[in-house]
Formats: sequence, C-alpha cells, structure tokens
Amino acid sequence: MAVIVEAYHIQFRDSFLHREKMFPYKIALLLIVAVTFLYMNIYVYMILALIGIIHFLLIREYRIILYSLLVYISPALLIVLIDYLAGTLSYKIIATLVFGYTSFIYILLFYATTPIQQLYKYFGRNVFTLSLLMLHNIVAELYEVIESKRTRGWEPGFNIYNHFLLVFEAIRITIIRIEEITVALRSRGVD
Repeated sequence: MAVIVEAYHIQFRDSFLHREKMFPYKIALLLIVAVTFLYMNIYVYMILALIGIIHFLLIREYRIILYSLLVYISPALLIVLIDYLAGTLSYKIIATLVFGYTSFIYILLFYATTPIQQLYKYFGRNVFTLSLLMLHNIVAELYEVIESKRTRGWEPGFNIYNHFLLVFEAIRITIIRIEEITVALRSRGVD
C-alpha cells in the first residue's frame, strides 16, 4: 500500500518527468521494457531497472525506491528459496523475477509522473484512461481512510491483520465506487 500511496503523492509534484513533453519518452520506456521480455537477458533487465531507479533519484523520490524494493524483494526471495529447495532454480526464473521488478519500477514511474490530463490528451477517453482514473480515485480514498484511522491512533505496524484490514477496506471502496458508476451509467442509458 505504501508504494501506491507514495506514487499517488508524487503525481502532484512538479518535476521534469511530469512535463507533457516527457510523455512520449515514458511511453517509449514502457515499450522498451515490454520488448525486452522476448530476449530473457538478466543483464539488460538489471540495467533497465537501474535506469528506472535513476529516474526516481533524479526527481528526488527516495522513499518510493525503498518501498518498491521492500515490497518486491520478500516474495522474490521466497520464490527463489522454494525453487532452490525443490531443485528447480534456473536462470529463467531469476531473469523473470528481475524482469518483474523492472516492469514494476517503470509502471510506478509512469503512474507517479503522468497526470490524468496528459493521458486524456494523448489517448482520449477509453478503457485505459478511465481505469487509471479509477485507480487514482481509489488510492485517494484509501489514503483518506488511512489518514483518518491514524488520527484515531491506529498504526499498522508489523501486524499482518492490520494490513488485511486495509486490503478489505480497499476492496469495499472499489465495490462501492463501481456500483456508483454502474448506476450513473445506467441512468444515462448505457447498458
């Protein structure tokens, strides 16, 4: 959750990556990462991940790098450990995990530095832009829920149960929002 909330806060900052002329550059970065999956080269993935991290360093967003590493490393290490114990650990598995982190960094970079208005300008109103707008609204509402719980003295800490409560709250918010949108669209005649 911390990664998404941090990316949400970055959207409102002003950096060179937030500018409209950088939008094609960010799309090109996403396409390069997507195309490199065909080659399965761990060194290319590591270089691309480093470039993505450097982009966050250039806009002075250090916490999102730390949060993304914390979120991604623990499940990746668990997968490596299970594969190692089962005797099935291979280059392809490790390369896929590194590619996953690289993709994660670039998707975060795109989400965090691309205002919704730029998406509308380049892509118009379609499923992709409306989905990102929905994600933006859900994250904003979830952030407000977290802040209201913190003002009442709630701290998630390391208790996994508290984090599950946030996940259930996010699901509840999403369901309510989808129902509201469905009712609004049906009232306008969309079936």
